[in-house]
Amino acid sequence: MLYQLRGLTDIAAVLLNERKCGGAIEAESIRLRSGEEFSNAVIISVDGAGSSIYTIGFICETGQHYLVHVNDISMITNPRHMWTCKIRNQIVRKEKLERKLRYLEKLCRLNEGSTLQPFIEEVQLLINDIGLEQIRRTGMMLPVKLIEEKKVLHIA
Repeated sequence: MLYQLRGLTDIAAVLLNERKCGGAIEAESIRLRSGEEFSNAVIISVDGAGSSIYTIGFICETGQHYLVHVNDISMITNPRHMWTCKIRNQIVRKEKLERKLRYLEKLCRLNEGSTLQPFIEEVQLLINDIGLEQIRRTGMMLPVKLIEEKKVLHIA
């Protein structure tokens, strides 16, 4: 877990800056006023105008997408910002990992031989988000070497 979220504005800020901070927002459960409860729901959107938030979009463990008005939400339990590799919702985890692996591969291909700090920082963020073990399982070759103990990147 990266950190605990304290409200809908925190959730909206993380979603808005997803590329910069990585990860996803997973709630232990979301309960609606109708009594329906969804465990390990990943929040994918927060819509509103100005400082007012109207709807929240999330994906439940069965892969169903829901857009719910905030008045219909009874409770969101333990929302937290997590690295993608730590998400418990397997459907969202698989989809996000595939998308981020494709992005990492394309980023490395386009910046081959680059030693620019923004590139190195983005690769480090993606490695942390995807998980080094997951990258190794795919057999992807990165143009940088990661020294795990020091968490320092060296250009190959």
